[in-house]
Amino acid sequence: MSATITRRLAAETCGLLAAATALALAVNAFSPRSLTLTRPLTLRELDPRYITAEESKARFDGGQTVFVDARRADHFARGHVAGALNLPAEEFAQRYVALANWLPREADIVVYCMGRGCHESRLLADKLGAVGYKRLWVFRDGWKEWHARGWPTEK
Repeated sequence: MSATITRRLAAETCGLLAAATALALAVNAFSPRSLTLTRPLTLRELDPRYITAEESKARFDGGQTVFVDARRADHFARGHVAGALNLPAEEFAQRYVALANWLPREADIVVYCMGRGCHESRLLADKLGAVGYKRLWVFRDGWKEWHARGWPTEK
């Protein structure tokens, strides 16, 4: 292939890429489900199951939501959200069957663990979702935030 043809192909390829990029950015700018390009994603954009401390407390106060603590049993024993069930994410396979009667599939469930650095709540929510639960929320700020605000707890 001659150098002239190679340069022409390279120029045309660059032109097509530039046009495709411009078109993609324009479509994204006007799309209701656009990708975030100029600001950090919110927690709810990362995972729509995430809820705030205030939303968690409102669900607790409503009395119709089951709170499930994804932490290990020894952490749960030191303190947990009042009325919460303990189902450690790492022991799901062994403990779920015993708790299934306390967790009806149609229940509203808030899953939490220690706090922002803890991923067990999301992992447990994924596992519960895999066995058919649909009404799941993840309280990302978890036990530390709940306890710090002085909301109802048990030991």
